[in-house]
Amino acid sequence: MTGKYRIFLILSIFVFTGCQLFGTPKVPYLISGEMTMESSAQYEVAGFDYYFLNKVNKTVKDFTMVFFLFDQEGNSPCIGSNNIVLKIEGDVPEGRSVTGCVSLDSLLTEIPEESYDIDFLYVSRISYEDGSVWSDPFGIYAF
Repeated sequence: MTGKYRIFLILSIFVFTGCQLFGTPKVPYLISGEMTMESSAQYEVAGFDYYFLNKVNKTVKDFTMVFFLFDQEGNSPCIGSNNIVLKIEGDVPEGRSVTGCVSLDSLLTEIPEESYDIDFLYVSRISYEDGSVWSDPFGIYAF
């Protein structure tokens, strides 16, 4: 009988803790972004305006963000894949944020009438000044 009680006790722990016994890693950033078509020196047709906040006590050396572009019908407006991967270099001190704009001109096949939708935006890799790296290659921790 003691074997059955042990199994029951272990299963009860998982049920009552909501399977959070092992903890989930905290996401060390906040990010947002949108496609813009306003006139700018960074691009001719369209760009991606982003905001990145470093939430940890280390300085970020660079980060890689990933997102998907879709037109109003949900189709890919890009040459090839609509999966966009952008590496942003530059220091972001602890607790600080950075904004920027990246050109999307080389990815587009036509000049859009309206901005495209950005979906599934996340950071796949962060390199810190101390040499450590945080990675989430599939965006699992972001959603």
